[in-house]
Amino acid sequence: MSESYWDACFDRPLPTREGRHLRTLRDAHDFIRERCAYPGHPLARATLSALHMAAQSGGSPDARRAQERTARLMRINRWGGH
Repeated sequence: MSESYWDACFDRPLPTREGRHLRTLRDAHDFIRERCAYPGHPLARATLSALHMAAQSGGSPDARRAQERTARLMRINRWGGH
């Protein structure tokens, strides 16, 4: 992870079932890599790709897209809190 924007914050933290909050691109990337049994699944791969793109660009639209994809993956896998 050599890109310089891994510590960019999301607009709003994403809560996990365990009570942890994903606040940065790095938090989300690490969480998905730890949780995902099959990171090659198209949805997981697309989410990780969006996180990488946001970390490379540092742009708000990319970070927003990465946050939306992360939230969707968390919802589908029931990793997110209420």
